[in-house]
Amino acid sequence: MQQRDRLLWQVARSTGGWTSLFLAAALLDAVASLALPMALAAAIDAALGGESTGPALVWLVTLLAVSTLAQVAAELVEATTAARATGRLRHRTLGHLFALDLGGQRRFAEGDLLNRLLQGTAETAKVGPSLAGAVVALLTSVAGIVALLLIDPVAGAVFLLGAPVVWRLARGFLGSSTELTERYQTAYSGLASRFVDAMSGVRTIRAGGTAGREARRVLAPLRELRHYGEALWNTQRDVGWRLAVLVAALQVGVLATAGHGVIAGRVSPGELIALNTYLGYAFGVFRQVGTLAHLGRARGSAAGVSEVLNTPAPAGADGTAAGPPLPAGKGAVSLRGVRVAEGDRALLDGVDLDIPAGATVAVVGGSGGGKSTLAAVVGGLWRPDAGVVSIDGMPLWQADQRSVRDAVAHAFERPVLLGETVADAVVYGDRPVAPEALSGALRDSRAESFVERLPLGPDTPVAGLRLSGGELQRLGLARALCRDARILVLDDTTSSLDTVTEREVSLAMDRAARHRTRLVVTHRAATVRRADLVVWVEANGVRAVGSHESLAADPGYRALFQQPHGDAPEDIPPVAEPRTMEQA
Repeated sequence: MQQRDRLLWQVARSTGGWTSLFLAAALLDAVASLALPMALAAAIDAALGGESTGPALVWLVTLLAVSTLAQVAAELVEATTAARATGRLRHRTLGHLFALDLGGQRRFAEGDLLNRLLQGTAETAKVGPSLAGAVVALLTSVAGIVALLLIDPVAGAVFLLGAPVVWRLARGFLGSSTELTERYQTAYSGLASRFVDAMSGVRTIRAGGTAGREARRVLAPLRELRHYGEALWNTQRDVGWRLAVLVAALQVGVLATAGHGVIAGRVSPGELIALNTYLGYAFGVFRQVGTLAHLGRARGSAAGVSEVLNTPAPAGADGTAAGPPLPAGKGAVSLRGVRVAEGDRALLDGVDLDIPAGATVAVVGGSGGGKSTLAAVVGGLWRPDAGVVSIDGMPLWQADQRSVRDAVAHAFERPVLLGETVADAVVYGDRPVAPEALSGALRDSRAESFVERLPLGPDTPVAGLRLSGGELQRLGLARALCRDARILVLDDTTSSLDTVTEREVSLAMDRAARHRTRLVVTHRAATVRRADLVVWVEANGVRAVGSHESLAADPGYRALFQQPHGDAPEDIPPVAEPRTMEQA
């Protein structure tokens, strides 16, 4: 069974109760509808024979009422089933996405993920009602065919002549619609990804006067999108008109045969009317194009969603215990033979590094050398493709990830404020933070002064709040400091601060985190000089490790601090901070 079909089966099973309720309502409607022609035939034959029509009319009205109520119930249950399944599948997909490390997340573009999470899950979640509806429609059609054969076997045999043609058309259409839906979703994801990229750089686009060129770039996949959309509708149209011609021909043949039966005396007038109604039910088997289209779209969408769900996530990253907790320690970190790759490109290769417990280690290097990737690997945000990362003697990825989040705190160059208020954003995480820890973190990060000037202080809502880059970075530092983590990973977290403020923050952190291990990605010479150890990263590996004074003898090292550095992170894309396994 393919991954997409396995996911469809799981979704259908997860809504088993609601789908069963929908199936029951649909079957009740089908039974009542199938009984209606016979009740109508009995009433007509009674009227033509001069008998009382009262009992037949009562039976007819009862069946109509039951059918109507069953249809209303089926509609309500179908909508509820689809909504619940969509919510459950989106929650599962989003949870798995957050459980992925950075390597897993970067397999998918942001716009592509939005499309899979919103449109893909909604289409996939309809599989339960669609399958149940298809089963009921098929059973109703079969019952209609059986009724035709019982009323007039000759007319029923004429109808069955079209069955092989219908089967061939339906089978071909299901395969085509599934393939076209997958291609349509791929093109749509490309369009969404380009749009998200353009929106993130809207200031640059406006400043450069390139709005027209950017619009053409974003809309480039539109031609392909239109092609696959039209192909899907054209396929449905072609199958539809072929079936329409077949239905018309069979209807003429069946009714002509039944009419001859009335003349011959083998079919009564009431039975002829019933046969005409049952013929409509029997033709339901020819009208399954819409149902097949729904199933095809569900299968195509499930392919995209299942690709996300089948991307391996680190054990225990979803919050469940997996392995023993990290042992007690002071934050010694060891890397052996670490390799991180993205596709065919190595971001880190053959890295061996020892970080002593309680040491402040500066990571320096040119743009694209692997500094931010190294920080993400040390902090447990990115699982290496090869090699071992250990904290206090225990391999990081064999430990319970909750204990890793407790042991490691992160601060990023571009922090994102998550929560309702500023205080919520600073204490954001999976463990509660004491009020005194919050106030201490704001003080040590030198964020206390500007936070107190906000309209409501720490209780100021984040929505609509405008802060400078330096203020955001200080809140990000406060978020890392308010946790009692043994290791701090600071990825260029003071790049937006002026020299004076940066020195104040650094001195305050030296006091507040003097017993913690600190890995600091930086471009500032002053920060490097205060570090106990400097790791020089170049060409996706560690070129040298030592004190600033010893490394300064190398002209290449000195050149790192003689040229301005770019604003964009070299390995992690220039977007918001990683949000999956971050220690908030």
